[in-house]
Amino acid sequence: MSALHLIEGGARKKVRPATMSLREAVELDSTRLSFSSGSGPLDLLLGGGFRTAEMVEVFGASGTGKTQLALQSAVSAASAGFSCAYVDAEGQFRPERLSSICESRGHDPAQVLPRVYCIRAEDTKQQIAAISMIDQNEKLDDCRMVIVDTVSKNFTLEYSGSKMVVSRQTMLGTYLNRLARNAYRHDRAVILLNRVASVGLDAEAREVGIGGDTLRHFVQRALYLQRRGERVYASLPDEGVHDEVRLRITGRGIE
Repeated sequence: MSALHLIEGGARKKVRPATMSLREAVELDSTRLSFSSGSGPLDLLLGGGFRTAEMVEVFGASGTGKTQLALQSAVSAASAGFSCAYVDAEGQFRPERLSSICESRGHDPAQVLPRVYCIRAEDTKQQIAAISMIDQNEKLDDCRMVIVDTVSKNFTLEYSGSKMVVSRQTMLGTYLNRLARNAYRHDRAVILLNRVASVGLDAEAREVGIGGDTLRHFVQRALYLQRRGERVYASLPDEGVHDEVRLRITGRGIE
């Protein structure tokens, strides 16, 4: 697969101005789109789904459905007629799984899949460059969703160890700042899949998203997925709300 796998594109769209009045900002906010997560309970938890001009972190351990959620969200954007850029830092992007989710949800893969583009990011340099690649290719002018899977992987690999913490967080913060600004200017919903680390001891141990406060500073919401037995539970721990929704992973994705 080439660095940028493109199939078809769309018409050029306007870029939001960097400076505007408060009135213009309010009017602009009313035009934002919201894409379904593909799960009714999750949409309710998120207040309607993934909104454009916002970044949402989705963190959890392996097997909690993060990638399933990302793929079905990509289907939501693509089935609405927009393109979606999937920045793959894990090397796990599977077009066949995307196709099966399309079919199971009543969409024609031949119409949806050409709107989902994969950008392989094998290191931080490629991951950062992906932002410009999306902007500069005219076939992605109608891109309204960007998915990064997984946002922290390349940074933790290249800046590993306690001595590199400052450099790692600085580079991650610089990247997230560019990504957040891009999401706003181009009216894109950004979904950041993230791994977890365990903090605390024994019964007091808890899972937190890698990147900590640096990442949380830039996202509008952090969605936590946790598996307990055969079920997956989703919550928004940073919002002080203890409600959680119960989900299950099926052939249709995460529901």
